[in-house]
Amino acid sequence: MFTGPSFVAFSGVFTLGVLFSILGSVKLKLAETLNIDDTKVGSLISAMMFTCLIAVLIVGPLTDTVGYGMVALIGFGLACVSVLVLASARNYTTALIACLVLGIAAMCANTIGNTLGPTVLFEGQNAPRASNLLNVFFGIGAFITPLIIALLLSNMGYKKTVSLIGAILFLPIILVALTMKQLPQPEAGFNVAKTLGLLSNPVVLVGGLALFCYIALESSMAGFVSTYLKSHQFSDEKATSFLSGFWIALMVARLITAIFLTGLDPAVLVPVLALIAALAIGLMIIAPNPATGVFGTLLAGFSFGPVFPTLVGVCFGKTDAINQGTAGSVFGLIFAIGLFGGIFIPPIIGNYTAKTSIRQGLKIALGVSVALMIIGTVLWRFVPNVS
Repeated sequence: MFTGPSFVAFSGVFTLGVLFSILGSVKLKLAETLNIDDTKVGSLISAMMFTCLIAVLIVGPLTDTVGYGMVALIGFGLACVSVLVLASARNYTTALIACLVLGIAAMCANTIGNTLGPTVLFEGQNAPRASNLLNVFFGIGAFITPLIIALLLSNMGYKKTVSLIGAILFLPIILVALTMKQLPQPEAGFNVAKTLGLLSNPVVLVGGLALFCYIALESSMAGFVSTYLKSHQFSDEKATSFLSGFWIALMVARLITAIFLTGLDPAVLVPVLALIAALAIGLMIIAPNPATGVFGTLLAGFSFGPVFPTLVGVCFGKTDAINQGTAGSVFGLIFAIGLFGGIFIPPIIGNYTAKTSIRQGLKIALGVSVALMIIGTVLWRFVPNVS
């Protein structure tokens, strides 16, 4: 049964999905409004991601210290304000400030959703299952935001459309205010030394490396699937449709895992899914016809789906983070390590693809999926529970 705090957690990951997709959804109109080129737009996205990297290291321990309510109010408030500022921006500097604040807001929402959810869902007894259910809502936020923006831009214009998204992001603030007293309180006596101690925890280090590989894979595939499909001579519309199919497959896999992940060591899922991902990417590389390429793309999306939430849940379980009151810190550390994968690997694939072909570039993604399988096996078989 879902409670007020569980809806706050769902709102957190949904908001994260909206914030992570909004820049990509409006980049053409934003460039036109600000009279900037693609390089400048790319720098706005990079600024947001860099802020995410710094913010998640601060927000995680902060959540363990002051509690979910305060961080949720800060995060949702900043999300609403930053999107409204982005809507009204008329120069690059204003847009840059908005994107920097977006990064902070995104990591507040991210931390609230992915740490509060496993604490309150399924009575706090099945973190991987809870994380998979939560991250279905991340997918929904990331999926419907571009659709809403595409539908409204031509009728309402850039400023009104983006302002509407900002207004929607005000709703979670009301929800937090109504449920503040129901939210779990932070553990008494938490201090920064606990967070520093986690830096040498093998679960955090190996889990972070696994997340490095996964975020590298997801961000790379999200960026290059349309390029790959166009190499099969699909039109832009068809390529976009199949890219949507990739994300739908990812969400469906998370929902299935959330429903059926009982009576099984969840850690085994990571190497198994990484193996399926490697097979799917390999199929994309050798695909003799467009249908095979599409099947490989959809299979990759399906195999990716449960990896991130399952990894988070496994790390929580192996460190006993929820009971220890360190869920925010554990999440912040592994997510920060993981973000480096999204920062470094996609440009490497992009540069290699530009020199060769998209199929050659996907060989790098294949190697990353094999690395994820190996690291996932180490986390499953060789890393003990260390609280």
